[in-house]
Amino acid sequence: MRKLFTFFALMTVVAIANSQVFTSSFENWTGGVPDGWMGSRSTIETDSINQITTGTQYGSSAVQLVNTESSSKRFTTQPIHVDDSTSYEIKFWVKGTGSVATRLYDNAYEGSVSYISVDTSSWKEYSQTVTAAATTDSAQFLFYVKNTVGTDHIQIDSVSITSTTVPFVSVHDIQYTTDASGDSPYNGQTVKTGGLVTAIEESGRFFIQSGPGAWDGIFVYDTDQSVAVGDSVTFTANVSEYNGLTELSGIVGLAVVSSGNSLYAPIVITTGEMDEEYEGVLIKINDATCTNPDAGYGMWTIDDGSGSLNTDDDIFAYTPTANEHYNVTGIGHYSYGEYKILPRDENDITIASDIEDVNNTSVISLFPNPAVNFFTIQSAERITSVDLFNVVGEKIHTYEGDLVNYPVSSYKAGVYFVKIHTQTGDVITRKIKLSK
Repeated sequence: MRKLFTFFALMTVVAIANSQVFTSSFENWTGGVPDGWMGSRSTIETDSINQITTGTQYGSSAVQLVNTESSSKRFTTQPIHVDDSTSYEIKFWVKGTGSVATRLYDNAYEGSVSYISVDTSSWKEYSQTVTAAATTDSAQFLFYVKNTVGTDHIQIDSVSITSTTVPFVSVHDIQYTTDASGDSPYNGQTVKTGGLVTAIEESGRFFIQSGPGAWDGIFVYDTDQSVAVGDSVTFTANVSEYNGLTELSGIVGLAVVSSGNSLYAPIVITTGEMDEEYEGVLIKINDATCTNPDAGYGMWTIDDGSGSLNTDDDIFAYTPTANEHYNVTGIGHYSYGEYKILPRDENDITIASDIEDVNNTSVISLFPNPAVNFFTIQSAERITSVDLFNVVGEKIHTYEGDLVNYPVSSYKAGVYFVKIHTQTGDVITRKIKLSK
């Protein structure tokens, strides 16, 4: 077992960079509170702070914090020196039942509050990281507690705060997960990251993307930064999950590396494919029908035959026409329990047009449309071959000869294009929707 404190000092404050800056094992108490604690940002009452002298993790004392309410109360250190853009790892042992979190106050509350749910009679060590946004001698490290119950409530021992080097983690690695919850593997951690700014909400919150593929985009919940679309930025942030959306918050040390950069090309997907991997990613939906022009709260619904998807007005509001076909580009997003697409401006929404025939001298009829298991082509000329393309433009199958039925049951629902080659050399393109 590793303990990050000195054995000869019960509470020590050190002002050395990249080292331990605070330790406390709650051994010394004065006036009913532990020495080095109950800073000016504390909101917990002194009669809710108890000295525990049995079953401690280290030494002869631990602290018990009692707050049975659902609203949090703070238990903070006395003033400590911190340095701008420096990250601090807070390690502590805890047991009992309730919720606990840590944070930093350096003349402003830094980062977000990410609660740890505790329900154990055995001591367990946790770690959270916070980043300072100012250099000050009056910083306080905060413990938040709420919903404590039982005889133990929340007990804390062996607190160690150390300045630390924050790792650089790509947006892709922050987002990519195989966990069924969809939560980031870095949830609750502080990271350095960066990417291209792809969209900005009116509030100033923005999206960045660090590559051309899935998992490469993310939402930045911060209204204090001055950025522009096309900026390449780096910064330190806290990773958190908010109602199912992975986001970055508590931004410090933002630097604009370069400006005016070209954005990554949008990934073409179907309405039914919008999922976790496209959160924060620039995507495009082709030839989707407006099935509901007013889905409420500024949203409208589109469907290309593969499933419905709401278009939201978080960045740009648009009034669509029912049953019109649209091409929609925007940021993949998740809020209020559903995935959606966020167009950025009027250029992201266009009326979809059928592909024009290269030569329309032949009389062609394609049915049923939508198709489920097969489609049939009636033509005045003999058909030599038929190519099937997906919505991205990739050829996925070639049918040779003039068939009675062209099977499509093995392909998923969505929009496809059929290119028909006739004996006279004509090439005719038709659009078809597959349903399941």
